[in-house]
Formats: sequence, structure tokens, C-alpha cells
Amino acid sequence: MLHSLIHITNKKQLFPFYHLVSNKTPNYIKHLYTPKTETEFKQDLSVFLQYFESISLSQTIETKNFHSNNKKPSFHLTFDDGLSNFYHVIAPILLKYKIHATVFLNTDFIDNKDLFYRYKASLLIEKYITSDKEKKIKIENFVAQQTNGKQKNVKDFLLGINYQNKQVLNELANEINFSFSVFLQKEQPYLTTAQINELQGQGFTFGSHSVNHPLYQKLPLKQQIKQTIESIDFLQKKFQIKHRAFAFPFYDTDITTDFFNEIKNKIEISFGTSGIKEDAIPFNLQRLDMEKNAGNTKTYLIKNYLKFVLQKPLNKHLMKRN
Repeated sequence: MLHSLIHITNKKQLFPFYHLVSNKTPNYIKHLYTPKTETEFKQDLSVFLQYFESISLSQTIETKNFHSNNKKPSFHLTFDDGLSNFYHVIAPILLKYKIHATVFLNTDFIDNKDLFYRYKASLLIEKYITSDKEKKIKIENFVAQQTNGKQKNVKDFLLGINYQNKQVLNELANEINFSFSVFLQKEQPYLTTAQINELQGQGFTFGSHSVNHPLYQKLPLKQQIKQTIESIDFLQKKFQIKHRAFAFPFYDTDITTDFFNEIKNKIEISFGTSGIKEDAIPFNLQRLDMEKNAGNTKTYLIKNYLKFVLQKPLNKHLMKRN
């Protein structure tokens, strides 16, 4: 059935994406999503290789007509946030399977210089859960002060913090003597310069995931462009990346044609996260979130291809742009 759906839809290029692969979810991820285990990831790869051919980022970009009738369906794996887990766990698996992949980096986080605000929130939630009664009260009082007593659920409060008020996370950490800097130095969640260079030597490619992972829809157009171009320019200068590729942090819903018109001559390809869809912008490709699949990989792909088939008559298969 999957073979048939691939050919019926003519969606012969698949772009699965992940963040990390881990048998034990790290605390900075724990309260955000559940990553694939190594066994689950290998099962995904086996299904991909059964129905698709792994192609490089260069080959993906060369296929300018993304509805082309390739002889064989193809896939290109991508990984967001530039986590060191790619170096330690994922890359060795991909090399064994001879699978291409691109890692999208937040340039402020390379070499563990800073930490994504959502990861900070997850760490603080875990700190709250595992703290003694005295520290719990301290955290609860902090939340009460921040919300004028309206918010009582600590987890909901922390997960509700956004890019614009992310400094609150640092304030709470200081309040309870928790150091993100110490965490970064000790745990090294992000790729280092040396690791990126080594991975490039092994054939893996890299692109931009913005400077520091904001939700683009909440930024003025000028800041959207700045985040994108500055990060790509940085990577090209520091790592001599071959292609100017970009993956939206979070998602690309409601990103306007004005943004794409501004960057179209400054990047070669970009990626969203809306699944198996077409896009009004020909160089912006939609990726499938594999971390949302907790069951059978083949069934998950079939469901997403069927969704495309059902949405097409309603014209909902297309990411429209204003």
C-alpha cells in the first residue's frame, strides 16, 4: 500500500526529521517530547530504505523540480538543534546504514555557549519535581510573584514562557542556585566545533536553524531575516558549509511570501515541519516529524500519505502563503 501511495501522490521525496535518539530521555528534553530509542530509530531507517533511496543534501537541492518523476523515491534525513547526541549516537548508526543526513544548527549554541530556552524550562521542571519541600516552595513563590498569584501549576508556567520573556528562566535559576553554565560545561548537549568538523569529514552536511531558536511568527519580518541570514553567514564563514540551507525553528506556518522573497537569493533551500505537504514556495520543503510516531513506522507513513490524498481535493495539501 505504501508503494502505491507514494506513486499515486507523486510525493517521491520524503524528509523525515528528528532531534536526538536516546534510550534514556535527558532532562533537558524530558518535559518537551519523547525521542526515539536506538532500536526504534533503526526500525525507522529499515522502513525508509525499503521504500526510498537515501540522497544527499546536494542531490536534494539539484532536484529543483520537487515533483519530478524520479525512478526511485528518495529521502533525506534531517536533525534539528545541533545536539551532540548526533555525534555520539546517530552518526555511527547512519554511517553503518550508509545514510545521508543534514544537521541544522543554532549558531548561538555551538560549543555549548548557551542553551535553548525550552530546554532550560524542561531542566527547571525536573529540578522542581526532584527538589525538597523547601526548594519547591521557593519555586512556587517565584511563580506566584511572576503571575500575581494567578498561576499555581509550575510546569504549565514554565512551559508557557516564550522567546520574548525567556529571561524569566534565568531569574528562576538564579533564585534556586541552579547554573545553566555548569550544566552546559558538564553535559555538553550541543555539538562542538571539533565535532562538526569531524562530522563534515565523514560526509554529513550542516545548515542553519536560526541564531537562537525563536518562534518566527512572533518576530517582525526584519528580525526573521536577520536570524536567518546571520546564522547562515556565520556557518559558511566558520565551517565553509557547501550549501546555504535553513530549517525553521518550531514551524513555518504563517510565514509570509515577503520573508521568502527577501531570502530567496540568499539561501538555496529551506525546510518546514508540516509533514507530507506541498508548499507555495518551491524551495521550501515540508518535513515529517518522526518523533510524533510512537508506533509502527510503515503505518505512520501510510497515514501521512493518506492524509495528503484526502486533503488534496480540499486544497489543504498545499501550504499557502500570504
